[in-house]
Amino acid sequence: MIWELMVVTLSLSTALAHPLHSDSREAAWVDSKANHVFDKTDLSKDTHGIYKSVIDSSGLYTLESDDLKHPLAEEMQRKLTLESERLRVRLRQELAELRERLSPSPAQLNAILDSMKERLSPLTQQLQDSLSSNTQDLCSQLRLYLQGLEKTVAQAEASPAFYQEAFQWISQNLELSSGQLSSLISDFQTSASGVIEHLKQKSDAEEDTVGSEVWQAVVSKLGQEVSSLREEVQSRVGVFRAQLAALLESAHPPQTNVADGLEQFCHNAALQSQALQARMERLFIAVEEEVGGASTVSQPLSSSMQEGASLREDFSVRLSALIQDIMHSVQ
Repeated sequence: MIWELMVVTLSLSTALAHPLHSDSREAAWVDSKANHVFDKTDLSKDTHGIYKSVIDSSGLYTLESDDLKHPLAEEMQRKLTLESERLRVRLRQELAELRERLSPSPAQLNAILDSMKERLSPLTQQLQDSLSSNTQDLCSQLRLYLQGLEKTVAQAEASPAFYQEAFQWISQNLELSSGQLSSLISDFQTSASGVIEHLKQKSDAEEDTVGSEVWQAVVSKLGQEVSSLREEVQSRVGVFRAQLAALLESAHPPQTNVADGLEQFCHNAALQSQALQARMERLFIAVEEEVGGASTVSQPLSSSMQEGASLREDFSVRLSALIQDIMHSVQ
């Protein structure tokens, strides 16, 4: 009896410790035909492919649709476009103004060149008169000498030493005249350079907008013209001396050939003197063409750098203001 009571008590306590759910009975009955094998397919591959296809979609990054455009992005793009266009217009305008300030206008250039012509014309005329006078004196001396030489040869037979002495006398006078002409040309260059410098200082004092290329071009052309004059004088003397040397190599040089050579020498010297005014006129025309053509395409480097720095500074200020405006809009 006692043993039966103990068995019942233990059974009751076991049942209370592990109660059965109401649906456990239904859950215990499982369809015997059901497939209890789990699907071993790797779902990570499909998930990765789907994720990659979504990421690679261009629709996430393009604003082709008006519905996808953010109002803030549209406003920022509009402001950037307007600001860049405004700066581009200002850049062109300031470059045009800078070119106009640095390059003289045709009226200014003509006024400067006319002033130079007026101031240099007396110096040019003085040089022309001096060259003509020197040439006439030399040619007169040589003609008289050749006439005396011709009379001497007619009275007695001249020796080679006599002709050599005549050649030396003519050569010395040619060299003396050539030196005098070179000195006259140098004096003209010095005086003309002084006039140009005076006009330049006057222009600087009056704050004229004349570029330095005008003065540089005039000085350069004047130097070239002076060098050309010197070379022509030396060449003319050298040619005449060579003709005399060739004639005097013979025992009895023809007097007519010597006289013809002298007349040709004097004629060329006279033409050079007469053409001096015309040469100076061509000089100013060349300066006008050079400066007028260069002024449309060139400007000093230092001015360009300063202008570029000013534009960069203005762009930085405008860009900073635009960024602050954008940040204010975001907030």
